[in-house]
Amino acid sequence: MPVGQKVLYIDDESLLKMAFVETLKQQGYKARGAISGKEALELVEVEVPDIIILDVMMKPMDGWETLTRIRNREESRHVPIIMQTGKSLTIKDVIKYGDQIEDYLIKPVRLMDLVGAIEGVWDRKKMIEEQGIKAAEKGGDPELIEEYKIILRRSIIGRRLIEILGRIYPIRIDGKIETDFDLPELHNVISRYESDKKRCTELRSILLG
Repeated sequence: MPVGQKVLYIDDESLLKMAFVETLKQQGYKARGAISGKEALELVEVEVPDIIILDVMMKPMDGWETLTRIRNREESRHVPIIMQTGKSLTIKDVIKYGDQIEDYLIKPVRLMDLVGAIEGVWDRKKMIEEQGIKAAEKGGDPELIEEYKIILRRSIIGRRLIEILGRIYPIRIDGKIETDFDLPELHNVISRYESDKKRCTELRSILLG
């Protein structure tokens, strides 16, 4: 992540929030902290951050509700958001919120893991933009380019979320993601990922050769 980028760290554990905010500042980020969803929304209204780190298990407004409210605001609709929590990711979470988040970290989170996740978001964003520019230079259809960028991002994040689900469910990841677990919702998540990956390959072939 470029030095000076604005990070909003949201966690109702005030000591943890203070520690990470100060450490992120030492790493060169312009970091601010909030100890509730309400305070976070107020801060976003004053200044939209470049990236948000959001804890799931907060009260009275939990992280998922905070995420939804951030996404409902036009000015913060596209801000990258990394969720973190001590609670395992569920299939329900992936189905409902997977398209709205960039990553999911399980506490305890080390600073190097957090910084790695932040940098990963920006590396992915840069790579996707570069792919779009190359496709445009080749005369690609603008609508197909936009679809390709959306599907590429979704497939990358989809694989990451399935890998996290693999800590709970018996999912085999060996080029193709499979499971023998008899749970329709899990199969739907995997099927969607496979569909996205296939479409991404098709669009890449059309646009980039």
